[in-house]
Amino acid sequence: MSNSPAADVRKDVETTLEDVARLLRQAAETVTGDAEAAIGKAATEVAQAAERLRKSALATAKDVASSASHEVKEHPIATLTAAIAAAATLVGIIAATHRKPT
Repeated sequence: MSNSPAADVRKDVETTLEDVARLLRQAAETVTGDAEAAIGKAATEVAQAAERLRKSALATAKDVASSASHEVKEHPIATLTAAIAAAATLVGIIAATHRKPT
């Protein structure tokens, strides 16, 4: 397992897409009634990949939220400072975009 949940998800998606592409190539090369079965199998693979991706993304989101919550609890002053800095930056950006030309 890699250090990055996003890298794990990306690798899983890439592997699944390679499998689906292989199945679709097989379907395209088949000129008999087996083509429908091959296309159906590819469609099933896509549906299963989407479900795996959904589950993986949900688990990753939960892990990130838990990690963020832990960091906020461990470092409340730093978190507050970062939030204030982000808010000040947003106010500055909004103010800069709403200035009337002179």
